[in-house]
Amino acid sequence: MFTVTRALEEALFQHFICQKLEIAYAIHKPFPFFEGLRDKFCITEKMYKESLEACQNLVPVSRVVHNVLTQLERRFHLSFLMTLFSPINLREYPDLMTIYRSFKRGNVWQEVQPLITLALILY
Repeated sequence: MFTVTRALEEALFQHFICQKLEIAYAIHKPFPFFEGLRDKFCITEKMYKESLEACQNLVPVSRVVHNVLTQLERRFHLSFLMTLFSPINLREYPDLMTIYRSFKRGNVWQEVQPLITLALILY
């Protein structure tokens, strides 16, 4: 089993923060993004319903996604990145692929690639 060092987790967290706005704009429709977060216990049922309600009330999806990402930032974990870059999300939101690739740049990817690969296999 692979372990994530504190330094690696911090590097991923910082990169996530830098990419948060781009991620928000890459998600252009609520389904299946919010369902995936709810089903993988990244967000609560309450946050899920509030997010869908905001979208139905014509709040731009990117703004709703950004708000959710800001909430998730407070309890950041590698499992969230695996959910964010799941095969379904990469297929439904092609703009996420560029962001996903940005995590591959530099030393961060060299350390985390085996973890994400293993997690996607088990996912």
